[in-house]
Amino acid sequence: MPSLGELIKNKREAAGLSLKRLGIACGVSDSEIMKIENGSRKSPNWNILCEISQTLDFHPFELLLAAGYITENDIHPNSQIHGLEKLSADDVKMVQLFIDFLAMRSGMNIVSKE
Repeated sequence: MPSLGELIKNKREAAGLSLKRLGIACGVSDSEIMKIENGSRKSPNWNILCEISQTLDFHPFELLLAAGYITENDIHPNSQIHGLEKLSADDVKMVQLFIDFLAMRSGMNIVSKE
């Protein structure tokens, strides 16, 4: 796994953003982002990491994991589903119905929270 700084830099460059543009989008100075990327900011604020991940359109857990704030054991498989926040309420209900179907087919008895 790349370091925290490498991860952010790779994601930022893949998105075609400069340090300044990412900073503006996140409400963080470009020098702060540069310090995180080059590793001179050893314990960045997790709120900043969440802002960066949201701006670069990936799950904050990736950064929190790379930063050492959480471990793989802290991440429940359900929280690793990407893109749910982009779905409409009806789409999320459809996903829940599919999950209920798969669980029923597997013999598990779960009740969705509706």
